[in-house]
Amino acid sequence: NAIKKGASYAICTKINSKYKNKIIKVKEPKTFLNNFALRKRENSNAKIIAITGSAGKTSLKNMLYGLLKRYGETFSSPRSFNNDLGVPISLSNLKIEHKYGIFEVGMNKAGEIRKLSKLIKPDFAIITNIAEAHIENFKNIKDIAIAKSEIIENIKKDGSIFLNKDDKFFKFLRRKAKLKNLKVITFGRSKNSDIHLIKVIKKKNDKILLIKINEKVVKIKTTNLNIHNVLASVAVLKELKLNFSKVLNFFKALQPSDGRGKLYRIKRYKKTFNLIDESYNANPLSMKNAINNFSDIKKTNFKKYLILGDMLELGKKSLVYHKDLSRLINSSDIDKVFIKGKKSIITYKNLKKEKCGNIFQSNQDADLILKNIIANNDYLMIKGSNATGLKNISNAMIRGKINVI
Repeated sequence: NAIKKGASYAICTKINSKYKNKIIKVKEPKTFLNNFALRKRENSNAKIIAITGSAGKTSLKNMLYGLLKRYGETFSSPRSFNNDLGVPISLSNLKIEHKYGIFEVGMNKAGEIRKLSKLIKPDFAIITNIAEAHIENFKNIKDIAIAKSEIIENIKKDGSIFLNKDDKFFKFLRRKAKLKNLKVITFGRSKNSDIHLIKVIKKKNDKILLIKINEKVVKIKTTNLNIHNVLASVAVLKELKLNFSKVLNFFKALQPSDGRGKLYRIKRYKKTFNLIDESYNANPLSMKNAINNFSDIKKTNFKKYLILGDMLELGKKSLVYHKDLSRLINSSDIDKVFIKGKKSIITYKNLKKEKCGNIFQSNQDADLILKNIIANNDYLMIKGSNATGLKNISNAMIRGKINVI
């Protein structure tokens, strides 16, 4: 099938006589893929950046790709190619002419980041944050921090690690980096960060970030971007000694990645409203960030609605995390919350009465209920773990499909 679709060769364990001239026979294709990826990395002169963390990896990768391609040929791993297949496939696409390469590194359990970063051998690595993502596979959040820190072991000699100074595991990560004699570059709201946020000036739906880089202060206009990701990308540009003034206007036009806070103008139910699509995934940290960003949108003559799905893979404390979420929503200016999922019912039960919208039994309920509630210029945010299927609601609205499936 691959050859019929245009593949030049296929890597297989068996020879198909019909295509024998186009088949490279190997004992184990995955081993071949990893070895090929290693060879590609060894023959690349690109500055290689690896990104891990509990939230914000893909958005930061896309942000850095958009920035660095303005300075030279740049490659980044597509979509969320961050696992044992995605990483070697991404590395295999590195070309000689690439000046920069950006790779996302994910994990579900301990040891995975060590294995993947050994392939990447990054010059620079970034740890965005440590949070409760996939915590059902770990004893506690400290074990997640230990697993994320595996990336430090495979940074090249004289390389650099970029760390979030505001993260509660910062000192642990810095200590491990210093044992490897790596250069530690910090970013965050903390005044002690190498790249730190002085303040945020809000103008309508825009944010002007005042950022201090050494003794210099720069102004960056953004919309609803993750501020820590902006700080991390600025830190990378500084370390690469790139002319920052060349990209000052870049952030204003940049939208978050698909399913990670991207804003759409939707025509539906004979109305026009705003959709913030956060349906790709959810954990306690990303949920907190999404709700805080939603709250930053200054209300005028519109209402805010939230469709909330379960946060999955949180283990024994799942119900605690979902209950804690209700406190955050209660202190926000969200008008009504609609939920879908068994775990998010605990969030719903602990909401203020006036914020309780409805419980969806299926995705079709979204249209049945929202068409009588949402008005022109209102905001709707959809947020939940990928497996909840809320992305199907978002996709139907974005693509203009008649029914939510």
